Amino acid sequence: MSEEKSLDQRFYLLSKLVEDKDPKAVNQIKQTLNSSDNPSEMRYLEGLLMLLGESTGELEDPPDIEDDQEEYWEEY
Repeated sequence: MSEEKSLDQRFYLLSKLVEDKDPKAVNQIKQTLNSSDNPSEMRYLEGLLMLLGESTGELEDPPDIEDDQEEYWEEY
């Protein structure tokens, strides 16, 4: 349970760094991302990087900015 609480606190602190636009945020998020093997944690961390305007890793596809009906039918 203490490991889970520690991780929650770490995510809170990283989120706070993002909110405050702290220049150290990117490096700290990337370090945490590199040490994680949990896909949910990794997606959250990549989301924080996206908020900072950083490139995402391999978990998230970039948003599709085109309204392509043919692509819609292929995907759904």
